[in-house]
Amino acid sequence: MFWTRDFVGGAGTALVGAIYYYYAIQMRVSALDDTVGPSGLPKAYGLILMALGLAIAVIALLRSLRQRSAGSALENEWTGQGIRFARAAGIVAIGVIYLLIVSYVGYAPGIALLLLATALYQGAARNWRSIAVAVGGAAALWCIFVLVLGVSMPRGLLFPG
Repeated sequence: MFWTRDFVGGAGTALVGAIYYYYAIQMRVSALDDTVGPSGLPKAYGLILMALGLAIAVIALLRSLRQRSAGSALENEWTGQGIRFARAAGIVAIGVIYLLIVSYVGYAPGIALLLLATALYQGAARNWRSIAVAVGGAAALWCIFVLVLGVSMPRGLLFPG
C-alpha cells in the first residue's frame, strides 16, 4: 500500500501549492509593475510548494514500492493518527475562535485569551501562572507590534479605548 503518511502529505502539499499558484496568477497586473510584478513571489512560492510536495510524494511512493518488493511489510503507520488529527483540529478551532472574537474584544484581550486557551488545551495547569503568562505574552506581543513595528491592531467594540 503506497498511502503512507509521507505520500499523502506530499500529495496534499503539492495540491496546496497548485491552488496557491492558481490564485497567484489571478493577481491583477498594473502598468507600474516591474518585470517580476507583485505576483512574482507568490507564483514562485506556489511552484516551489508544488515541486517539494511532488518530490516528497514520489520518494514516498518509491520507498513503499521498494519495501514491498523486498518482502518487508509496511507497518501500519496510520495507527493513532485520528487522535493527532483531532488535537490539531482543536488548535485550529482555537485560532478560528480568536479570529471571530478579535474585532469585538480587541487585539490585546483577544491574544491573551488565545494564549491562555492554547496553553490550557496543551495541558498547562489551571492556575494564576497560566493567566500571568497569557497576559504578559499579550502585553509583549502588543508592544512589539504596536510600539516597535507601528502596526495598527484592532481595538475592539467592547474595549474601544
